[in-house]
Amino acid sequence: MMSNRLRAAAFALGALFGASACQSTPSALVPLQNGTTQTSGTRVTGKHYLYATTLDWNAGNGSVYYYDAYDKNSSPRGSLAITPGFPDGVWTDVHGNVYVAVVNSSTNNGRGYINVYTPGFGKLLNTYTQGLDGPSGGTFDAAGNMYVANLCGTSPSESCYVFARPGQRLHATSSTTGYVAIYPAGKTQPSAYLTSPINIAVNVALDKSKNVFVVNNTGGIAWNVVEFAAGKSPGQIVPFRGLPKQRWVGADAFDPTGALVISVNSAIDFFPHERGKPARSLTNGVVVADGLSYGPDGTLFAGNYEYISNEGNIVAFPPGATAPARTYAVPYGNGVVSVAVGGAR
Repeated sequence: MMSNRLRAAAFALGALFGASACQSTPSALVPLQNGTTQTSGTRVTGKHYLYATTLDWNAGNGSVYYYDAYDKNSSPRGSLAITPGFPDGVWTDVHGNVYVAVVNSSTNNGRGYINVYTPGFGKLLNTYTQGLDGPSGGTFDAAGNMYVANLCGTSPSESCYVFARPGQRLHATSSTTGYVAIYPAGKTQPSAYLTSPINIAVNVALDKSKNVFVVNNTGGIAWNVVEFAAGKSPGQIVPFRGLPKQRWVGADAFDPTGALVISVNSAIDFFPHERGKPARSLTNGVVVADGLSYGPDGTLFAGNYEYISNEGNIVAFPPGATAPARTYAVPYGNGVVSVAVGGAR
């Protein structure tokens, strides 16, 4: 079973969605009903939202769904449709604002963009277009600097398309040079880039020392994680041991203890020393986790994408749990590409 990211390669192609010069804007929020109620898990003070970006492989588009992260009712509160293109990444800041990275759009010459919304998509606050070429994931350091993983090239390509639409014949360029763009707090223009030895930057996470860990699609059978020591470049491939020789890494994060957490094939592995062998793994409820995010109480939320059946969901592991306590559904025919948790005002 493979997720969309596992099957995907980044391509620099002509516009599949037409050469529109207009800004691509999400549609209005659509209330959802008939969700599934699951067993209640750990509660926290204040309301928090869980966000999930989805891809309908057959249609070639996607949406962002949001949920009450800790409510007994795990039905989506609403959704934000993205067209053209689809949302490949989602993350939040300390204020609970939500950042949605869009790819496969004619906007910004096909390089993609990031829209910033208040919690629950109440209001569009800002749009990032500079320094992007296939934005796929992001995070912040303690100073508020934003780090954005990009799939395609440091010299922005003519257009960056990540997934083929049905029946579309694709021809890859000779190589890709994915990267991480670093935006100073409050700025929409990057001040620095992290590049070599990244091929396709799928996701990015920071430890407490501001070391940067990038999930790297190598283009081969063994994906890896590249570490950039704080303030330094080039990066180094993290020396893991005991992992499958044929492996796909879907996402990375850090747990509350500081352990590096990565999804590898159909498992979520924990590395207290950020390298070596995993100290433990989660496999119950894990299909292929393309998204990982921690809630304020240490609950791990994992977004599944089952490529063969084009299905997905989100599962929640309370602190110390080896099996999910809650499941959040997405519409039939959608896989989950990324997840994030943020406070609600």
